[in-house]
Amino acid sequence: MGNKKKCFVIMPISKSKSCTKQEWTHIFEQMIKPAVTGSRLGFTCERAKPRTGSLIRDILNELNTADVVIADLTDMNPNVFYELGVRHTLTNRTILIAQDIKYVPSDLQSYWVILYEKGLQGLENFKRQIRETLREMYKNPDKPDSPVADFLTERNVLLLPQEKSANLRKLTALLSELSYNLRTADAVLKTVEDSQTLREDEGRSIVCLLRFDNACLSLLLSTAYLGIPDDMLRMVRNVNDMMLATNARLDLWGQSGFTVLVEEALQRVVPEIRQYLHRLLEQLSKVRIDYMNDNYREQPTPVVLVSSEEHRQLIEETQYR
Repeated sequence: MGNKKKCFVIMPISKSKSCTKQEWTHIFEQMIKPAVTGSRLGFTCERAKPRTGSLIRDILNELNTADVVIADLTDMNPNVFYELGVRHTLTNRTILIAQDIKYVPSDLQSYWVILYEKGLQGLENFKRQIRETLREMYKNPDKPDSPVADFLTERNVLLLPQEKSANLRKLTALLSELSYNLRTADAVLKTVEDSQTLREDEGRSIVCLLRFDNACLSLLLSTAYLGIPDDMLRMVRNVNDMMLATNARLDLWGQSGFTVLVEEALQRVVPEIRQYLHRLLEQLSKVRIDYMNDNYREQPTPVVLVSSEEHRQLIEETQYR
């Protein structure tokens, strides 16, 4: 089926200290494969097979394209550790399993590790742990699960220089837009005050021709080119919506019957917009500095803003189909 996801297993194939070749086949066919395919998450499960041509080339391709890799570290097989190192440099979503924790290097013991017995004892518990780990991976697909992924995430070296440069330009433009909108907010409030004074003195009003600009805010919201914290993203969404609504009010200002209503609404809303803009300018300025110095740690997973709990459940359910 076209929507099947692939789980590739790296493990000893021939006789090792703990298992015969037949026992390794039994572990794959009777334990690992049923645990993965029985998870009801749409996975196939394969391991390396003897074939003609370049075996290592085929394995490297599997390590690069597999949605999930399971690595059996039992007996600390050199080939398994080499292939695990390759996978860790390519992407996340790797599950470590072993017959004893002594086979797992201390540097890896803080990541996803599932212990098992080579007989069928504890098979249901093994299946449950595999299923829960697969589900967690697809809830948080970009969660670092190796020392390599941790390093790349923290230092931002996953970004190519041109991507980083482009994002910095977008951030700079966003800060300029926030600064412009702060000036616009001040101008709107000053014009409201002048208009009310003029109406009291001369019976006529004036309007502000400036409008809030949201091009850079919209770009951040529509492309998520930078992972920012959930609370900051919601602030961006809120101020963007408020500025759009305020621009609509500004378009009505000066029209017959709307002037006083619009001015009263602007006096209520614009100070709140100004507070949001000031906080965003301060916070995103720090983000830009940290990002420029490779010290900014992005959100591990994209934040999805949903309007109801029903929508959230729908998103979570469909990602397992």
